[in-house]
Amino acid sequence: MATHVTRRRFLAQSAVGLALPAAVLSSFRPLWAADEPYDLLISGGTVVDGTGGGRIKADVGVRGGKIAKVGAIGAAPATKKLDATGRIVSPGFIDIHTHSDRTLLADGLAQSAVRQGATTHVIGNCGSSPAPRNESAKAGERSYRTYSEYLATLGDAGVSVNVCGLVGHNTIREAVMGMQNRPPTEVEMKNMQDWVAEAMRGGACGMSTGLVSPPGAWSKTEEIIELARIAGQHGGIYASHMRGEARTVVDSVREALRIGREGQVPVEISHHKAAGRENWGKTRQTLPLIEAARREGVAVHLDVYPYRAGSAGLSQLVPPWAHEGGEGEMIERLKNSDSRRRIARDMAEGTDDWPNFFTVNWDDIQITSAQTEGNREWVGKKVGDVARARKCSGVEACIDLLIEERGRIGMINFVMDEDEMRGVIRHPLAMIGSDGFAVSAEARQGQPHPRCYGCYPRVLGRYCRELKLFSLETAIHKMTGMPATQLGLSGRGVLKEGHAADLVVFDFDKIIDKATFDDPHQYPEGIDSVIVSGQLVVHQGEHLGGRPGKVLRPERG
Repeated sequence: MATHVTRRRFLAQSAVGLALPAAVLSSFRPLWAADEPYDLLISGGTVVDGTGGGRIKADVGVRGGKIAKVGAIGAAPATKKLDATGRIVSPGFIDIHTHSDRTLLADGLAQSAVRQGATTHVIGNCGSSPAPRNESAKAGERSYRTYSEYLATLGDAGVSVNVCGLVGHNTIREAVMGMQNRPPTEVEMKNMQDWVAEAMRGGACGMSTGLVSPPGAWSKTEEIIELARIAGQHGGIYASHMRGEARTVVDSVREALRIGREGQVPVEISHHKAAGRENWGKTRQTLPLIEAARREGVAVHLDVYPYRAGSAGLSQLVPPWAHEGGEGEMIERLKNSDSRRRIARDMAEGTDDWPNFFTVNWDDIQITSAQTEGNREWVGKKVGDVARARKCSGVEACIDLLIEERGRIGMINFVMDEDEMRGVIRHPLAMIGSDGFAVSAEARQGQPHPRCYGCYPRVLGRYCRELKLFSLETAIHKMTGMPATQLGLSGRGVLKEGHAADLVVFDFDKIIDKATFDDPHQYPEGIDSVIVSGQLVVHQGEHLGGRPGKVLRPERG
């Protein structure tokens, strides 16, 4: 490189001295190009650049981790060449909503992520992040005192995808106040603000909330505004698993928009939905509210996954009051006969102060993981199956499972309307976010939501190609340029000269997800190659072992 620069400077200086014509000067450029081959040349493909604009036939040359040229390159020298004839070449997909905080540390290859074309994972969603922590982590987990320490550890470990980190409000609140249902004192509020600022200085791209779960569920709107404001002042976003996605979903959207407006921070409404059959159709009220706020200047987007089922811990079905004091105290309340009866009644009927309550059909709740050997037979089965086998009600089966597993049991909940989900996913302000986490099909741990493996191929194959909800250009924009802009990631998300070489090469006629709710550990079809920071990571169905991912930080003017 040094020789090349010296030669270019010599030629330029010579040209000035000799006053050579422009036509003669231009003849030197092929000589310079010949001196510096591309690291990777993708030839013959159709480029969809992530802006939402039309596709073009173009070669793509990569050098030094960046896109060096988009256009007719021909037979230029390159260390590695890919023939993309008949294929789409697009920016790598930015998964705006994931929970890969721990799984990337456990296995940095990020197999299920990168094999579906995701080159960036945004972690720390729904109010939960690995840091900051005042106490020891849960069994088997490392504790991180500061968010910057966690990001540094992740960067040192080496991962196959880029990472953007959100710091979780629930995590901060618990570190400062514990699991207490009360407003913060002035000192505690200042401590929480300091933790948000520390995370932002340490590389976080914003703050997330999980207002459906304690301790976030106990916070007032004003508390969130003051904390989100700090994230906005540091160029970050506010991403919210809102206070309610069921009967109060409309008011919850209003609250999220108010936080963005008064906190002067970009808003991302997480996995937008109307949960529970009795609430279906409410997005016809929420989407116009979001559009109106956008017109008023609130930088709001939403993210959505292409499935009618969500996933969380089974304990999310327990009323918020029963969580006070932490997981251990919740389990003791479930064991106590008096409080158990109250909890069971509230789980069936709801309470006035439980915004996210919806009527549960226990045959719609599928178990995804269990810690004890005795309950692993139920993984993949419904809570209703457990109830029938044990000859008890669904709510009693749920409570017993939570006690037996000490609260550590996962679920998939089929609570959304397919048609309504399609309406949300095609909305102009909707980005695609899996709400999953990076895992490996080879490990086959538990029975997670298929979105971990198939979110992006499902959008492209089923909803774009088969159902034609939107054009390919629009689909790619929702996965690349739009989230990059929302996150403030300069030089990412658009296939453009000078931008980072995060790229996907795929066959639009064949791309499709294979993962199902009954058999989720299946990689998708139709993706030929995935490039992260200029390095070929996935090629012809194989992960090549590279870990070129970086911790990305927002850049806002």
